[in-house]
Amino acid sequence: MIMRAPILSLSLLAALTLGVAGCASQRNGDYTSAIPDDHRIRHPINVTRGLSTMDLLPGGGPSGLTDRQVADIQAFAADWQKRGRGKLTIQVPRGADRLTDKQSANAAREIRRIFGINGIPASAVSTVIYQADGPGHLAPVRLEFPVLEAKVPHPCGQWPGDIGYRDPTESNRNRSDWNLGCAVQQNLAAQVEDPEDFIRPRAESSASATRRSTVIGKYGKGEPTVTTYPKETVDTKSD
Repeated sequence: MIMRAPILSLSLLAALTLGVAGCASQRNGDYTSAIPDDHRIRHPINVTRGLSTMDLLPGGGPSGLTDRQVADIQAFAADWQKRGRGKLTIQVPRGADRLTDKQSANAAREIRRIFGINGIPASAVSTVIYQADGPGHLAPVRLEFPVLEAKVPHPCGQWPGDIGYRDPTESNRNRSDWNLGCAVQQNLAAQVEDPEDFIRPRAESSASATRRSTVIGKYGKGEPTVTTYPKETVDTKSD
């Protein structure tokens, strides 16, 4: 009598194969060459909260501010309207000397007036007092507001492993070095106008109604809808 071995079902065989493969892929932290060393994972772009600040040393002009300082404050207000993520804060020093304290207080009132002229409501501006270091301290009036910042969470240019021939365990891995892609990520974070774009995409802008009407009109007439540009004329006459 011939005894035949039991035949394993395909589903059971597949389960055993996957189990063995799973154990083998995680052994000793080994990774196959099919899994890339993604620089976006090593050097992620993080969106965090930061501060936009500007220091002013009052004293010039009838209101305690120079013409240049007034222009800088107006630009700062426009920047808040574009990037601000919280209230505008005016930090006023106190305790330097009587003249400096008076100039700083006058400048703070003038700054609030400039903010109001530029469309910033009074409820969006707060004033706080900070202690100066003494009479000899040129304590500035500081403006600040919170913003979003996009950046890599660590400095670039680090080489934690020797990728040369002196360290065979490092160079024989056939993987990219740790620093690869760090500068690219940092530059990308600096070039994007709004850090919130890394969190979610922007909504699609509306279509041009004028161009849409033109294209539909041409399509109805059976005419080409592509935009035609005049050819450049080149003067071929010789002197």
